[in-house]
Amino acid sequence: MPTLLFKIILLGDGAVGKTSIRRRYMGEGFKTDFLATMGADFAFLKTKIDSVNVEWQIWDLAGQPAFRNVMKSYYKGAMGALAVYDITQPKSLESLDTWVKEVRERAGTYNDLPIVLVGNKIDLRDEVPSSLKTIQGFVKAKSLNAGFVETSAKTGEAIEEAFTTLARDIMSKTKFKNKKKGAE
Repeated sequence: MPTLLFKIILLGDGAVGKTSIRRRYMGEGFKTDFLATMGADFAFLKTKIDSVNVEWQIWDLAGQPAFRNVMKSYYKGAMGALAVYDITQPKSLESLDTWVKEVRERAGTYNDLPIVLVGNKIDLRDEVPSSLKTIQGFVKAKSLNAGFVETSAKTGEAIEEAFTTLARDIMSKTKFKNKKKGAE
């Protein structure tokens, strides 16, 4: 079976846990110290999803406003995105609408680029209540057409699920696109 190459983007506000999610997925563990990503960080990983070999190009984009203009060039060719917000920071959820619109406009790959919303830091849920209905209402109201996974980069909970969900969405979209080309 051939290997599929997926360029994906991790996006969202600063300090929501994008780098920690990437590090955890790559088997690098969790670090408690915070260093803001400067512009973008890149990682490469080979995995298997549903018996399919996948090579991930993971672009971890800075969430700070100072880097917004620089980051736009990294969207080109993206096949999907994990749009990350911090469940303890409601404002980070509200800004996902802008992030999702921006990546879909600039990626240039699909009109309906696969996106998985990732509510991170669920290990802090006892401190801050989070409502699944609020998230579902937000996704519906904004017409984001996105999957949803709650994670903890600290404990590793559902990190693999977020990437697997995105990979399946990308594979589904790619198969559909290839079938349409063959039918023409």
